[in-house]
Amino acid sequence: MIRIGKLHLKRDYVALAVYAIAQSIISWWAALDYGRSFQTATFSAAQLPLIGYTLAVAAAVFIILDRRIAPQWSLIAIGITVALAFTNIIAKESELLYLLLTCSAWLLIMAVPRFGMQNYFGLVVFGVIMTYTIPVAVFDLQNNYLSTTFLWKLVPMLASYVFLYVPSFSHQRQINQLISAITGALLVITIFLQPLTWQTILAILITIAVWFSQQSYGRTRRHLMINVGVQLILMFLLY
Repeated sequence: MIRIGKLHLKRDYVALAVYAIAQSIISWWAALDYGRSFQTATFSAAQLPLIGYTLAVAAAVFIILDRRIAPQWSLIAIGITVALAFTNIIAKESELLYLLLTCSAWLLIMAVPRFGMQNYFGLVVFGVIMTYTIPVAVFDLQNNYLSTTFLWKLVPMLASYVFLYVPSFSHQRQINQLISAITGALLVITIFLQPLTWQTILAILITIAVWFSQQSYGRTRRHLMINVGVQLILMFLLY
């Protein structure tokens, strides 16, 4: 319990709010950074429902993977994403609507234990969904087109999701050590493909440090908060 004056807040809900905001910044950052180099990039009212959609997705992810908040709240968050996807401004862009509904559908599959998607296959799909739905929607709404160059630019983000969230999708620590070594190496390779600067070197050093942490400690109590903090730093360094 966190006390602010007479206000008492449960730590899990504070963590949920912090994670949702940070994860939303991650989802938008690459698209905003790449799009600002074009004069066509504009902010419009169409992006307001997408901001709400992004926050709801991040909240659902936290509830599903953290497992300390009642799981029915994840279903409510997913329902909110669907409602926001069908707002008039987004729904008139059928490609974006299908893209966002794909994200919502995958979250629903993740939220239902019977589907058994808390595994390495689920991890890869999770990374693809988080990388190529909201960021792509943000870029498309801002620029009214989609660039294949931008899609390739998102590869380090994809690699960071798959690397950082290994402990979240499996409790098999010995196998996780191998998987994190492979995914960590893939992340380093994708960073090496960027122009070599102090930012990319620092990003590689952070990746190596996180890998050692995963090898030593595996999944910690605040694993998701560490994930989102590290990934936020990586996004600022790489984009």
